[in-house]
Amino acid sequence: MASSSPRHYSALSYLIILFFTLLVAAVAFPVTSEFELEPQNRTHFRVYFHETFIGPDNTTLNVVEKNRPNGFGDIFIFDTVLRVGLEANSTYVGKAQGVTFMVSRRDVSLLIPLVMVFTEGEFANSTITMIGTMDGAGKADRAIIGGTGRFQFASGNAVSEVISRAAEGLVAVFDVYVVHHAGGVRRNP
Repeated sequence: MASSSPRHYSALSYLIILFFTLLVAAVAFPVTSEFELEPQNRTHFRVYFHETFIGPDNTTLNVVEKNRPNGFGDIFIFDTVLRVGLEANSTYVGKAQGVTFMVSRRDVSLLIPLVMVFTEGEFANSTITMIGTMDGAGKADRAIIGGTGRFQFASGNAVSEVISRAAEGLVAVFDVYVVHHAGGVRRNP
């Protein structure tokens, strides 16, 4: 006598059927995007950050002062000048705006998110956003996390070092290595 019991399929059989069903659906209904990125470009440039601490042209303000060792807990905001050179009269290209957080209890360490806003020159109407830490010697390594204008979808790295420091202010040099999409975004029809 022939067996009349129903067939039992294993879980593996169901997974195989599900896999091939999803594969067919993915091929039949591809995902499309409303935009495409232009080809990537790599740009390196150097810019000088001119910060003033005192006087009518003060570019930095201490908004929280905790009076703790190493300045731990202090917070500053800044709106500094970006120039093409070390000299105070070198060509103005924009400004750097951001916040400085004193983040270490043991040594001098600053967390600095900032936006470089270019208003003049080759990168006018563009921005680069970065974040990173600076040590007590004035050296910093920052990740570029975005941009606008010429620097849409930017990523990369910015290395900086304080090269001149006085009671009135400081100058830091930034070497910026940025990967961006040349023409930004191209809309698909």
